[in-house]
Amino acid sequence: MYRKVLKGELGTLDLESVFRLSQENLKTALVSELKALGYRPRSRKGFLYAPGEVPVMLIAHLDTVHRQLVQSICYTPDGTVMMSPEGIGGDDRAGVYMILRILQDANCHVLFCEDEETGGLGARRFERSGIRPEVNYLVELDRHGANDAVFYGCTNREFARFVCGFGFMENRGTFSDISVVAPHLDVAAVNISSGYYQEHRQHEYVRLDQMEENISRVREMVLTAAERFSYRGYRQYETAAGRSLWEQMTLRGMEYRTGGTGQAMMELPDNVHLLLGNHMIGNGRNYLADRSGNIYRYLPELEAAVLIDGVVAYTDNGEPVAFSGCGARNIRVMEYDEALELLRAG
Repeated sequence: MYRKVLKGELGTLDLESVFRLSQENLKTALVSELKALGYRPRSRKGFLYAPGEVPVMLIAHLDTVHRQLVQSICYTPDGTVMMSPEGIGGDDRAGVYMILRILQDANCHVLFCEDEETGGLGARRFERSGIRPEVNYLVELDRHGANDAVFYGCTNREFARFVCGFGFMENRGTFSDISVVAPHLDVAAVNISSGYYQEHRQHEYVRLDQMEENISRVREMVLTAAERFSYRGYRQYETAAGRSLWEQMTLRGMEYRTGGTGQAMMELPDNVHLLLGNHMIGNGRNYLADRSGNIYRYLPELEAAVLIDGVVAYTDNGEPVAFSGCGARNIRVMEYDEALELLRAG
């Protein structure tokens, strides 16, 4: 039921092809697909943009954290879940596929960014490109789960109510391409769940039934008449040292968790290696681990820690770091937004 190819008079990009291709080859194939849909795409270093007639821009990124290309794709017997021993790359190939499906019925503007996983490099190139489409809002399809709507620094409550009116639930996150593009265009933006789970891990999987459901919901959203929603909220906060909080805290992959009064954590030795997917992001200095192996960034200014989702600590021998209760201490865990506001106020 769900293992369907793209509908319409298109090229060769079906569901599996979107997940199998390298970033470079996928970008080339998308140029052909967009032309087949009647677009005039603009392929630039770092991104692929195509203007449309519906005043909404759909966004996804082309890269994944997995170094090896997908060779084998496995499905559950009912065909609703797909995965790969190489890492399926649902973050964010699911979003790319969903956009292609939506474009068959809605001639939206579209932006495919490269290298989101290494700091939103493609989105930053788009920011510097001089391209400024006139759109009412942005929809990124780059969020795990089934029902999330994440607005990041955009605090336009009217827009949030509009989006959640299609059955989505507001949640929190730290960074995606719209974190750069939305303030640049001064337009509201949301990141919507794309049905993938366990992102940045080898055992990542995609729920195709949830992906299909959100294709329908986003299609309905973009075809619903709406006025322009302006961007409201803080721009990216710069510290006194001139570096963004995102850069200082290594926020890529950090996700919202409900804070508590504290939990037992051990300090990581300086010589451990921190990996996000296959990307080395640093050593253990100023990082903590809890009993479950979750990794946190310690913020000495707040005497608190913020979870970094998807990061794993390894020893020099390539073994996951084992928790040791010896020397562990109770550390307060904070939400990212709360930590951000306190650091800004300080």
